[in-house]
Amino acid sequence: MIPRLGAVLVSRGLLTEDAVEAALALPRDEDTLLGEILLQQGLITEEDLSTALKEQHGVEYQASALESIDPQMAHLIPESLARSRFVLPIDVKDETLILAMVAPDDLDTISEVELLTGYFVEAIITSPAKMLTALKRCFDEKDTAQQTIIDMRVEELRSGHTEIADLDSSQEFEANDAPVVRLVNSVIAGGVGLKASDIHIEPQGNSVRVRYRVDGELQEIMTIPPRIMPAVVSRLKVMADMDITEHRRPQDGHISINEAGRSLDLRISTIPTVCGEKVVARIVDRSSINFEFDRLGFPKAESLRIREMLKRPHGMLLVTGPTGSGKTTTLYTILTELNQPHRNIVTVEDPVEYQLEGINQIQVDAEFGIGFASALKYLLRQDPDVIMVGEIRDRETSQTSVQAALTGHLLLSTMHTNDAVGVVTRLLDLGVDSFLISDAMIGVIAQRLVRRVCEKCKEEYEPSPAALEAVAPENEDHSQHKFLRGGGCDKCSGTGFHRRIPIFESLVITKTVKQAIERGAPSSEIYAIAKGEGMMTLADAGFLRALDGDTTVEEVRQKLVH
Repeated sequence: MIPRLGAVLVSRGLLTEDAVEAALALPRDEDTLLGEILLQQGLITEEDLSTALKEQHGVEYQASALESIDPQMAHLIPESLARSRFVLPIDVKDETLILAMVAPDDLDTISEVELLTGYFVEAIITSPAKMLTALKRCFDEKDTAQQTIIDMRVEELRSGHTEIADLDSSQEFEANDAPVVRLVNSVIAGGVGLKASDIHIEPQGNSVRVRYRVDGELQEIMTIPPRIMPAVVSRLKVMADMDITEHRRPQDGHISINEAGRSLDLRISTIPTVCGEKVVARIVDRSSINFEFDRLGFPKAESLRIREMLKRPHGMLLVTGPTGSGKTTTLYTILTELNQPHRNIVTVEDPVEYQLEGINQIQVDAEFGIGFASALKYLLRQDPDVIMVGEIRDRETSQTSVQAALTGHLLLSTMHTNDAVGVVTRLLDLGVDSFLISDAMIGVIAQRLVRRVCEKCKEEYEPSPAALEAVAPENEDHSQHKFLRGGGCDKCSGTGFHRRIPIFESLVITKTVKQAIERGAPSSEIYAIAKGEGMMTLADAGFLRALDGDTTVEEVRQKLVH
């Protein structure tokens, strides 16, 4: 049985029984505890009260513990639990969460917090008045608590992605340090520093794997203890203004970071797996994007072909390629090229990757009935000249897009096919008639991103015969060609590659190609016709890049295997 505080103070000789009775007889609010009254009267000191409470409950009393609590730390547990049980997480040390409580003998609450966070709980005791003040500051002041837009100086956080604290170790942290916050900030900073496009945080059962996608390739950076994973996920959800109590459904969120004049977006996606929630953060550096057409990377001949297509007043121009091949950048560059005061340009996207001045952009919102197809129907009533649909992936969107292209609009969109000619087959699969395809389409741009050879460590090498056979033009003598690859250095993290460059294949719907589509010619025949009329294939474009020493033959082959 837990002894009364007054009895503990009397047994220690700090107060008389009469003094305790007199204090208890004073009028007071229901939530005011005996220890607070004795402190206010000056009958005991903070040190006296701390000693007595430690003996009474077996926990520390920390009067100022809640005064400097990080609101983000409070969100490691649901707001409803914190308010109903009068508890707040105030710090994390190694695998232990320090939990401020008014009733530290509430074992049910301690067990629930341990289950929710994955930490061992160490309770400290505080007063109801201080707890009320802290709850209001953490949960009522939303701008402070949620921090959906965070000004974060990455250079202050970047301690090196290979040197992040191992939370299983015996490393000591300062009293005000929050290791979870530091860990998440370091993971983000490491991804930004390496110019990663994505950060993957993946529960694997006995460990949690952190990987960065750099230059299109995933690299494992570190592992973190599985017990810390729930706290890491909660921290990211709070930053992205997501529901931290929902663990069974996928969620999406968004974080904006301003660092040294750079504007960064993190698109956060969570999904439940058998081992826990997996988190992927897509990093978009808005300040580094340049949508100038001449800087997109088209060879001169390709650039001329595409500019000619853009002079058409109506029709459908599609950009195709796998996820992460730069389709959105190409579309935005084309939109920027077309953006003139006399044109009404409208887009419907999921999500809106970048905001373009002078262009009306609409975000898909399935909850309110704004999908690609439905939004496109409404857009046609908005007197558009140019329409960009983020992606054509279903029958309704494809048919509405074709109709828009046939009724006096220039329509731009993306599809997922292996090459430019594959778009025809895909549209047929979606139920569009061949004669409508031939009438509506003006061209297709297929593209890939290949890794660029690192300038610092490039060296001459001999490509493998298999790679040359797959990529190089037939009946061509390669003996006089010189090829380069990266040997691996600190600049490229030993990969031999640094950054990426695009390769393109542009199919123009000429009269001959149109006739072939109308009569239902197979893809191979359309491909042969287009190549005979001067189309540079993806393999040709990649091989020219390899001849220029920009990439390797093996890299081109890898990106084109399908």
